[in-house]
Amino acid sequence: MQINIKTINRAINRKFHRPLKDGCIYNISKLDNEKRTKHNETISLLKQAHETLINVEYNLNIYNLVDANTLLRASFEYIMMAMMIQFDENVYNEFTILGIERDKTRVCEIIDKFRTHMNEISETAFKDINRKEKLSMLTELYDKLCNFTHSTLIVSTMIEINSKKEKEIFQLLMYQNYYFLKMLLFLCLKYFTNDNKHYLELRNVGFTYLFLMFIINNKIKNYKLDLSKYNELLYFDKNTKYFENDKKSMEKLSFESNELKVAIEENRDSFIKELLEFLK
Repeated sequence: MQINIKTINRAINRKFHRPLKDGCIYNISKLDNEKRTKHNETISLLKQAHETLINVEYNLNIYNLVDANTLLRASFEYIMMAMMIQFDENVYNEFTILGIERDKTRVCEIIDKFRTHMNEISETAFKDINRKEKLSMLTELYDKLCNFTHSTLIVSTMIEINSKKEKEIFQLLMYQNYYFLKMLLFLCLKYFTNDNKHYLELRNVGFTYLFLMFIINNKIKNYKLDLSKYNELLYFDKNTKYFENDKKSMEKLSFESNELKVAIEENRDSFIKELLEFLK
């Protein structure tokens, strides 16, 4: 089998993107009739999260990157709140009161509580991630999405991107967050509908993210992009503390990548067999 970018993109669409899209559409259509939802507001927020994610994909496709991330943040909040007013009556009671004074419904509180229910939502997807890692994963994602919503240095920097090739790189990076939230929505919907017809194989999710990273790295090398200019645009010297967190995340990712390489080498034949199955 000849493996190229077209082959990879077709496989991702067929084995990951299409099943995820169809699964969300199907489960959204079933949500109104589910008796497990305690409050109608949960249904409304999950529906809006789905609509907002559709708009995210549209904006990403036309390289409207700042607006895409602003909408990603909104969908993140809709999903978190939808589930927590289901799980916690104190959250629901405060949710029904209009005003800016928040306690139970502050986003940081919602995220902290939501992580304790992730195994309940989908044990298969989240059982191997401990609570500390769940909190870190959700908090870091939300913080980054907030940087695209508020009037921050990130927004002004993104506006400076004029190169189509550079936009492609950032677009692909943002697709990772989009896919994560789409999967999270899918799992939340299935929590209510108990749908067994639509599912994502974890193997296909893993290969999708591996290939996304491969495509990003490949484009950076082929385009011969020098991204060092962003150090100046982002005032790197003034923001070393902020970027230290990113450095730690990259070091962890590098460590996990090396562990993955070792695991692949130890199970080379099995890995190649599953890889070819994914690309069929």
